[in-house]
Amino acid sequence: MATGETTTGTLSDALPEIVADARIVKEFDGTWQRTCEVHKQTPNTGLSWTEFALNRQDSQDITETTDNQNFQQYVGSLLSSEPQMTQIITKVTDRTYRKIAAVVKSKMGTLAGNAMSRKKDKDYLALFSTFATTASPGTGQPFGSGYIAAAKNNVTSNVTEPSMAQVFTIVHGFQLYDLQTEITAPVGTYTIGDLSAQFFQHGFQGTVSSSHVFEDGNITVDATPDARGATHAKEGVIAVMGMAIKTEKDRDIHFGGGADVISMVDEYSFVERKSGTSGTTQVWCYAHLSDATAPTS
Repeated sequence: MATGETTTGTLSDALPEIVADARIVKEFDGTWQRTCEVHKQTPNTGLSWTEFALNRQDSQDITETTDNQNFQQYVGSLLSSEPQMTQIITKVTDRTYRKIAAVVKSKMGTLAGNAMSRKKDKDYLALFSTFATTASPGTGQPFGSGYIAAAKNNVTSNVTEPSMAQVFTIVHGFQLYDLQTEITAPVGTYTIGDLSAQFFQHGFQGTVSSSHVFEDGNITVDATPDARGATHAKEGVIAVMGMAIKTEKDRDIHFGGGADVISMVDEYSFVERKSGTSGTTQVWCYAHLSDATAPTS
């Protein structure tokens, strides 16, 4: 017969395990919805979203006796982008729902949406590798405000087709650190203008050379370590939405005593809008490949 004081230790096998709280691992919300020109593809209009750009024409001096036969032709170029589908699918047994802590169960529904959002942002960021490298310091080189200024002015003052749209700079936090240490005041104290406070909740850091700077932690840091950010006009990158996100729920009664199968499908594409007579000249989008060493002080 056992003797002595009874404590939680003596009855440890009788204690129920309770998860007091739960959380979702934090991640960057992404920047594409703020920095891209978004177009929704109209249903029943084929596989691709298309846009035709008419080239500019030239006027000439004439006199009262001029017989002008220099006819200006209407020509242009076609931009086309075919949205591609992406999906996340989960299967959870009824027994799992019955046994797991309620606080964990309440968080599960958010994860699929986060995964879809992250996938979209990464596909947008992957487009940076195709941008012009005029304003790129290069591998191992620190990032600085001069590269933003060079890109921004190439966007707004080039002779091919200047853009009057908002200009955005999207960089990794380690690139941003080099920018912050270059200037006396933090980037966040630069001109904010009439941008809403919500921008700050999604990575807005301030304005440099009239370009709105965003931090995006979804940018990949390679082994060098380098990261590839970008400065581009809002109209320089088109986000084509082929459909609204579709979520469907199905039942698999044969698996594990019954399970929910949940599917989330989206369809989209990102494409750089180019200019020039053939629509191939890069004037609105510039890449920033630079050092991305983790800050130590």
